[in-house]
Amino acid sequence: MYSPATKTMNIHYQTHPVIHPEPSIMPGSLPSDIQDKDKSPIYSASVKDAITLIRSIAPETLVETRFIDDADGYTLAAPVICREDMPGYDRSWKDGFAVNSRDVKGAKPENPAILTYTGEIRSGYSEKKQIKNGECAAIITGGPLPEGADAVVMHEYAILKGHSVEITCPVILGENVIRKDEDAKAGEVIYQEGWVLRPQDIGVLAGFGICTVQVRAMPVIGILSTGPELVPADGRPARGEIRETNSYLISALCRKLGAIPKRYGIAWEGSADLSHLLKTAVKECDAVIISGGSAHDERDRTAEVISGQGKLLLSGLSISPRKKMVIGEIGGKPIIGLPGHPASVYLLLLLVVTNLIQAMKGADAHGLLKEQVIAGVDIKSHPDREYHIPIRISGDRAYPLGRKAGMVSILSQCDGIIHIPQGSTGIKKGDVVEIMDLTCIRSPVSFPGIQ
Repeated sequence: MYSPATKTMNIHYQTHPVIHPEPSIMPGSLPSDIQDKDKSPIYSASVKDAITLIRSIAPETLVETRFIDDADGYTLAAPVICREDMPGYDRSWKDGFAVNSRDVKGAKPENPAILTYTGEIRSGYSEKKQIKNGECAAIITGGPLPEGADAVVMHEYAILKGHSVEITCPVILGENVIRKDEDAKAGEVIYQEGWVLRPQDIGVLAGFGICTVQVRAMPVIGILSTGPELVPADGRPARGEIRETNSYLISALCRKLGAIPKRYGIAWEGSADLSHLLKTAVKECDAVIISGGSAHDERDRTAEVISGQGKLLLSGLSISPRKKMVIGEIGGKPIIGLPGHPASVYLLLLLVVTNLIQAMKGADAHGLLKEQVIAGVDIKSHPDREYHIPIRISGDRAYPLGRKAGMVSILSQCDGIIHIPQGSTGIKKGDVVEIMDLTCIRSPVSFPGIQ
């Protein structure tokens, strides 16, 4: 247990990946002053520019082969190709009778078509069966269609009477039948490169007989916290001290996005301590996130330490509430500096840092789910700035959260973010506004062939 007199605890362990993706705002073109990393750092950038910059410096992770039962949440490094026609044979998707549609043309309850009954076809392996003109066979869902049949009449429209069947409704060619290549054709792309595998995708792959896939390795993200006021989460803070929260928040989101978090503990002793931990993290990780060292005053140690070991690319975002975010690069690895307030950390993780993890995995950037709600109060803004305001939702109304620094409980109330673009003077009570929903993340992209 921590005591104020002995700040000796240093967390250093690796966790295992869980699941998915989640996603942010699509970046636009990168301004020339941000593209040129040899120039001085940018001190005020839009969220859009920060996203574009962070994706431009993201190193891709290695490609590895995984069994599908251990591939959930991974991003495909190559397209998955169907190896054979699926399902491979014509089959029924209804219980009923396999018929030739010509034999039941014009069938009515008052004038049924009468066919000879030849027996039953069940699902599972069976020898090829054939029906001739004027014949039919009972078939269950999944049963292979016999030769000579081209449709299935449902039980509701058929009456079995001894060795004959009365059909009271016509069917057309292919009705109630899944063709042999209707699920997928041999050589067809099932999933594109960059697709983030979900549980349902694993089921599809198994059904298509594909048991291994080429995927991007999950990036390892080093996580550092800094600040003399911090104590471990299981410690008891003395007056003026607070529990370290952000590394747990960042770790949880990394796992959700398909990255492996690796925490390096707290840099208590200023720039020298932070520099030492950062050197170790850069050697062992694909990217590093530092929380608590990016401020608007003399406590801005993160930018100083990054500049000492590598290149500072960006320092500050032109958004309100005001956020200090640092982006740099050391040895080809991205280094991200975030503020100390957990609500600000969460906001920047979702808006910007999620793009880093997705880019490293070779996935496209994808927006958060959006929905429309009604503003519960007036929300003022200055036309010279853009705003990303955390809100809570009550019924169909949105209310901005309080912005008092250090209130950890704000995180539990945050349901979404309202974006007010530069040039706007705010939102009036009763206006219908679009929010980015933080409670869930939409699927990566539409399934091939589905819009």
